[in-house]
Amino acid sequence: MPERIIQSVSALEACVGKTPGPRDLKVIDFLDAEALRWISASPCLFVSRAGKHDNRAQATIAGGEPGFVKAQASHLTIARASIDGADSFGIGDGFGSLFVIPTQKESLRVNGTVTGISDTEVTVEVAQCYLHCAKAFMRSKLWQEYEPGSEVKTESEFCEKTRFMLVATSDRDRRADMSPKGDPAGMLLQLHDGQFWYSDRPGNRRVDGFRNILNQPQIEILALLAGSPQILRISGEAVMYAEHQQKDRFIVAEKEPLLVVRIHPEHVSFEQSAALARAKLWPPHEPKLKFNPTEIWKGHMKLSKVSGVDATLAKAAVSMPGVLQTGLDWDYKNNLY
Repeated sequence: MPERIIQSVSALEACVGKTPGPRDLKVIDFLDAEALRWISASPCLFVSRAGKHDNRAQATIAGGEPGFVKAQASHLTIARASIDGADSFGIGDGFGSLFVIPTQKESLRVNGTVTGISDTEVTVEVAQCYLHCAKAFMRSKLWQEYEPGSEVKTESEFCEKTRFMLVATSDRDRRADMSPKGDPAGMLLQLHDGQFWYSDRPGNRRVDGFRNILNQPQIEILALLAGSPQILRISGEAVMYAEHQQKDRFIVAEKEPLLVVRIHPEHVSFEQSAALARAKLWPPHEPKLKFNPTEIWKGHMKLSKVSGVDATLAKAAVSMPGVLQTGLDWDYKNNLY
């Protein structure tokens, strides 16, 4: 099979498809009431930070009791003591994040810029907020299957066991993104001839992370072991392939991925995340607050500032009772791989 590298947005869209409808229709530029409720129930925050000096994405984790991050409509306030490697943050850094809640398959993305740092807190001005789809969590079975205290000692064994990871990317303007990836064990992250590989599965087709790789290919990955605070950190340069023999290694449910990503590692390390330990994600417990993802999406679409004929039609369609939920149910059942 001849190799075919993806080097442009048009080539990327030809491979994974264009984002349906207005790209930012589910995105708002502040934290609404539902987002604030979500954050108040979240014990764990995965963060992509883009430094103002080199724009490279670095990944970290913050964790604590549910609601450890304080939030208002315009900004987040995060205790430095809750962040792994908090000293690396600087004013002006790009900030991409993912708030997770045990048992919940969706996650909340909040992106923005670090605007304040004190001896005790990091302040982030919010630029984007939207709910991320459930597919990565569904494919990984992150909350359903876990092994308490699991720990491995080799990179290859970690790759064989991990089912969930976070990919931190950024562009040249320090816009940072943190994308969740999930797959069965052995099908998420693979190590071949000193190179790490992962694939793309169907998602929301925003492909922010892949767009960032085209713009700035230095990325960082945090791979997790469900039930354990141990993580595998991988930093390096990423290359995307529309065609490569490695795609055959990622076939799941008889479906080949649309693309694969190769990472030439510059840094690889095993770490024990104090933030993950504090978050106590496993065993997962139902949050005290209840959430209806469909209603959150509908609310964000109504609040979205995106205009135009397509946006108006989309908003009208999802306002009809049951339409959005029916579409999501079909997509999750038929388009997981």
